[in-house]
Amino acid sequence: MDPFGVLFGRLVREKRGVEGLSQDGLSDKTGLTKARISDVETGKVANPQARTVDALCVALNITREERAACHASSASGLPARLLEKLAHHFGSDMPEATEEELESFLMAKAEEFRGMRERLEKLAQTEGLISQLVTAANTALGEGDFETADGLLEEAEEVQFQSSTIVALKKQAELRIERGNAALVNGEIATAAGHFERSSRYFSGLDAELEADNRHSCATLLRYYGYRYKSAEALHEARISLQQNLGIWMQDAHAEKWCQTKIALGGANWRLSQFDVPEKAMPHLADAKAHYEEVRASCSEQFLPKMLASAELNLANVYSSRKFSTSDADYEGNLQLALELKLSALRFLSKTDDPEAWGIAQHNLGCSYIALSNIRSGEAKSAEDIENAIHHLEQSFEVRNCDDSLQYWVASCRSLGEALLNMSTYSIPNHPAEYIRRAKEILQGAAARISPNEHPHQWAEIQRQLERCRSASPQ
Repeated sequence: MDPFGVLFGRLVREKRGVEGLSQDGLSDKTGLTKARISDVETGKVANPQARTVDALCVALNITREERAACHASSASGLPARLLEKLAHHFGSDMPEATEEELESFLMAKAEEFRGMRERLEKLAQTEGLISQLVTAANTALGEGDFETADGLLEEAEEVQFQSSTIVALKKQAELRIERGNAALVNGEIATAAGHFERSSRYFSGLDAELEADNRHSCATLLRYYGYRYKSAEALHEARISLQQNLGIWMQDAHAEKWCQTKIALGGANWRLSQFDVPEKAMPHLADAKAHYEEVRASCSEQFLPKMLASAELNLANVYSSRKFSTSDADYEGNLQLALELKLSALRFLSKTDDPEAWGIAQHNLGCSYIALSNIRSGEAKSAEDIENAIHHLEQSFEVRNCDDSLQYWVASCRSLGEALLNMSTYSIPNHPAEYIRRAKEILQGAAARISPNEHPHQWAEIQRQLERCRSASPQ
C-alpha cells in the first residue's frame, strides 16, 4: 500500500486544483518553497514533517478526516471514526511529532484493535444471551462505536455475574478485562486501570491468589502499554496495582511470586525514569534499584536462581543509565559494575534450555561494552572493550533467527555493526577495512529485511550506520 507521503501528496495536488491555486500561489500562502510543494505532491517525501502537513492543511482547507484517511494504509482495520479520533488525540498530545511517528502509532493501535476483536470473538463462542451481547459489542467496535460496545459488554458482564462460582467469576473477569483493553485502545488509561482493578476484586474474599494473579496480569498489560507508547500514566497505574499485590504475596510464604512482583515494580520504575518528567528520573531509578536489591538479597544459586539472574540483569540496567551517575568517572564505575552483574547472571542462563534469554543477555553485554568503550580515555582499554562487545554480540547471533524473531535479530545487527565500525577507527587493527566490510554486510542484510514504513526507527539507525560505512571506506 502507498505510504502516507504518497497519499497526502495526491490529496494536496487535488485540493490545490479545487482551490485554483498554482504551486507559486500555494507557496505564498504556506511559506513553503515551490520545490518543497512539488516534492510533496509527487510523493517524493515519504514522511513530511508535521509542520509542513499542518501548513498545507490550513492553506487548502484539508479536513481532519481527509488527513487521517491518508494514514489508512498503515492503520488498516481501524474504523474511520476511531482513526480520526486517535490521530486527533495524538496530534494534541504530541504536537512536535512527525508524520512517521504518527504512522507507527496508528500501526500499533491497529494491531491492538485486531487482537481485542479476536479475543471478543472467542468470548462470543458461548451460548445464550452473553454470546449475543458480546457479538453485538464486537459489531459496534467494528463501527468504531466504543460507547455502545462498552454498554453491551457491561450488560453481558451483569448477566454473567448471576453465578458466583469461580468459573463464572473468571469469565466475569475476562469480560471486564476486555472493557479495560477497549479503553486502552481508545487511550483512556485511568478508565482501563479501573476496569482491570475491578476484574481482580471479583475474587476478593473468595480466592486471594486468583485475585493477585489476575491483578499481576492486568498490571502487565499496563506496563506493556507504558513501554510501547512511553506513557508515564500507564506505568504509574501498573505500579499501584503491583504494590497492592505485595499485601498478598508475602516474602516468606510466597517467595517466587513476591520476587516476580518486586522485579515487575523495578521494571515499572526503571521505565518511569525514562518517560516521566526529568526531575523524577533519579528517584525512580533509586526505587528500581531498591526492588532489585531486595530480590537479589533473598535469592541464591540454590534458592530461586532464575529470580536472582533476573534481578541482576535488571539491576545492571539501572547502573547502565547515564541518569544514575553524577559524573563521567561515576558513570564509568557504574558501567563496570553493570558488566559484573550481567556476567554473574549469565551463569544461570542456558543457551540450550532458554536460548532467547541467553541471547538477550549476550546482546546486552555487548551493548554495555560499547557504552564503556565510548567513555574510556585510553585507546587500548577502549579497543579491548570493543573486542569484548563483538564477542558477545556474535554469541547473540548464534541463537537469533530473522525468521523467528526479526526484532531481536535486527537489534543484534545494529549493535554488532556499530561495534565493528567503532573497532575500525582504532590504530590497533591491522585490517580496519575488513571490519568495515563486515559491518556493511551485516547492516545491509538487516536493511533488506525491514522497511522505513514498518520499522521507521530501526531503519533510520541502520541507514545512519551504513552512511558511516560509506564515509569510512577508502575512496
